[in-house]
Amino acid sequence: MAEGAAPRVPQATGERFPKAFRLLQRREFLEVQEGGQKLPSDCLLALVQRNNRAHSRVGLTVSSKVGNAVVRARLRRVLRELFRKRRAQWPPGIDVVLVVRSSAKEASFAQVSRAFDGVTRKLQRLFPAPPVPPKEPAP
Repeated sequence: MAEGAAPRVPQATGERFPKAFRLLQRREFLEVQEGGQKLPSDCLLALVQRNNRAHSRVGLTVSSKVGNAVVRARLRRVLRELFRKRRAQWPPGIDVVLVVRSSAKEASFAQVSRAFDGVTRKLQRLFPAPPVPPKEPAP
């Protein structure tokens, strides 16, 4: 990237969930889990840490203690869907690992959605958006 250039934000067209918005490598998960701040919310636990990017990324952790493969896959699909739909509400420049608690096994979509919204509110309070400077009136 050229010096002085603004960081490039990947374009997510439509309902896509591109790799740029995901934590993919074990090392990335471990960095957030070891150095991140914990934000509990009902059936989810969010671990959050700043990144040096212009966008937020998410990683999902669903232990086998939560349920069988069908249950775990359903919860991952639900969380990916919630992130895709509500990504714009998250502050930019953070990495979040969402750890699904075993209480999510019996949770409905609405309950998981409420927990996700709770995480979103906590992220907004923890990482407030910088104030937008007022526009100068045109001469």
